[in-house]
Amino acid sequence: MENTPTPLPVAEVQRLPSSLAGRLLNVFAAPDDVFEEIRSSAPSTANWLVPLLLSCLVGVGYAFAVFSQESIMQSMREAQEKAMQQRVDSGKMTRQQADQALSVSEQFMGPTMMKVFGSVGAVVANCVMLFLVALVIRVLGRWVFKARFPYLKAMEVAGLAGTINLLGGIVAMLLAMVMGNMAMTPGPVLLVHEFDPANKLHAFLAQRNVFMLWYLALLSLGLAKLCRVPYGKAAKWLFGVWAVLVAVIVLPGWGR
Repeated sequence: MENTPTPLPVAEVQRLPSSLAGRLLNVFAAPDDVFEEIRSSAPSTANWLVPLLLSCLVGVGYAFAVFSQESIMQSMREAQEKAMQQRVDSGKMTRQQADQALSVSEQFMGPTMMKVFGSVGAVVANCVMLFLVALVIRVLGRWVFKARFPYLKAMEVAGLAGTINLLGGIVAMLLAMVMGNMAMTPGPVLLVHEFDPANKLHAFLAQRNVFMLWYLALLSLGLAKLCRVPYGKAAKWLFGVWAVLVAVIVLPGWGR
């Protein structure tokens, strides 16, 4: 009688590593598998560098597309004029000073300059954001959950989770072009009839967009996997850090 090989237990079957393209796509479909693979595999620079480069590319595309819209440029000029008028009305500057400030700003608010500034700003912001988010993950993992993992692992989690923001950036670009306002994000701010950048409630609502919450949920999952803690604990800390940052940015001028 022919001997048949005994199958290995499920726990002993080693999962083959996925490709980078597969990981980028599975962040949407199976993020649990992606971050489990990140935890158990050797560090890979491509896991954070490629998403970062794609995010920069989307950011540059956003700047060129949005600042080519005359309606958006006009709304920015009107918002600045309104802010200057409020300073004049409150006695913080004279009408002559306001006119001079508007004249100077007009030189730097042409479509070409805004595209350049917007593109550079998008690249810098994406780079800084990646390293800061990875730092938060590393600090929470080390000091809150007492887990030890290299900083590069935190960058991989931050980079792959940021893949969600690629889709978010495209959606935000389309909303801005359709609605003529850069502040429009996929969230409750869409219910605001006339967005006022000086209104703290409007700014608060703009922070509550679907893709930011999705991004935080993925970061929480990645942190939970790296630290081997329940998802709820990781989510509590990351969403808490985000809530504090929003409060620091928005609440100081709430009564103005």
